[in-house]
Amino acid sequence: MKVSLNWLKDYVKFDLSDRDYAELMTGTGTKVETIERLGEDIENVVAGRINSVTPHPDSDHLVICIVDVGGEKPLQIVTGAQNVNAGDLVPVCLNGAKLPGGKVIKTGKLRGVVSEGMLCSLSELGLTVHDFPYAIEDGIFIMQEPCRLGDDIRDVLRLRDTVVDFELTFNRPDCLALLGIARETAASAGVPLEYSAPEVHTAGDGDDISNYLSVTVKEPALCPRYTARAVKNVRIEPSPLWMRARLRACGIRPINNIVDITNYVMLEYGQPMHAFDASYISSKSIVVRRAAEGERITTLDGNVRELTTDMLCIADGEKPVALAGIMGGENSEITDKTAAVILESANFSRSSIRRTSRAVGLRTDASRRYEKGIPPCTTMSAIDRACELITQLGAGTIIDGTIDVCNADV
Repeated sequence: MKVSLNWLKDYVKFDLSDRDYAELMTGTGTKVETIERLGEDIENVVAGRINSVTPHPDSDHLVICIVDVGGEKPLQIVTGAQNVNAGDLVPVCLNGAKLPGGKVIKTGKLRGVVSEGMLCSLSELGLTVHDFPYAIEDGIFIMQEPCRLGDDIRDVLRLRDTVVDFELTFNRPDCLALLGIARETAASAGVPLEYSAPEVHTAGDGDDISNYLSVTVKEPALCPRYTARAVKNVRIEPSPLWMRARLRACGIRPINNIVDITNYVMLEYGQPMHAFDASYISSKSIVVRRAAEGERITTLDGNVRELTTDMLCIADGEKPVALAGIMGGENSEITDKTAAVILESANFSRSSIRRTSRAVGLRTDASRRYEKGIPPCTTMSAIDRACELITQLGAGTIIDGTIDVCNADV
């Protein structure tokens, strides 16, 4: 379980070195396997603004940039990138800068012209377009983050963090959640846990989830609880930088605001979630049932899965739309055109998920948590947290009403 200490300190404040924190947690039964300090492999890289771009006198593909990095005088930097323009805000390697992979940048000459540093692409900073969706993969990273010239790029792009990887035993599924680790930290360090229940603000316009969805659970032993909410006026866009940085630190690739929120809540509460595009849910119904023999679904990884009657699936009125507790289907995925969303927060039988996961050869962050055993009481708080984040990010309007099919003692 990878935990971002930047994120953890939202819930529990402690003043310990990374080493002392690891020793404290290991000594109280929550073993720390590794500590990774993000951003340590980047040095002397700052934010700069291009003042001018002129052709290189001895090259048809190089240009000379005059770059303001907040110092006494601007720097002259030669680059072959074709996407730079005056006014662009860019990451600038100063003389002696270090980049991921051990690369060191020094002042030198390119075709006889002095270059006092280097302008960085995403990949040179160890990043991808998933981390900064507005950027391009090839070329200099033209930044949109607010900053001052000369600011350390690790602070501008939220690259600094410490990630603690906990080695958890099978009997501690509660620690497969940041909140679980926060509780252990609070108890071990003797400090308070700073947590408040999520607040959900609905539209209150007379619209109700019953206008969008019904839920039938045909296998209550395999699905003790199924909780659903609906969201309209959805705006699909990248998540804010703070959320993308936290997901990246924990090993989750950012995708878009709705999908990122479900992954964020899974990491925070330990409760896997899924979001369906409501327009693809036939008959406005969710049916939790066993798959029919030979039934097929193309999961979000693009693979066609042939199902058997031993497997639990989430279906609409016509077809499977998700492999329960493991992965959703392409036929109901969130896209840029999604306007309404159905949120799922469910509890599934650990043995059922384990069997299906092995049978189809697919283990996911969600299935790993279900296999360890998740209490059914977390479905409601998790879905409320997702709704709270959707409102906070302006990603949609929460429709009144909750569907909660519960066949478990909570």
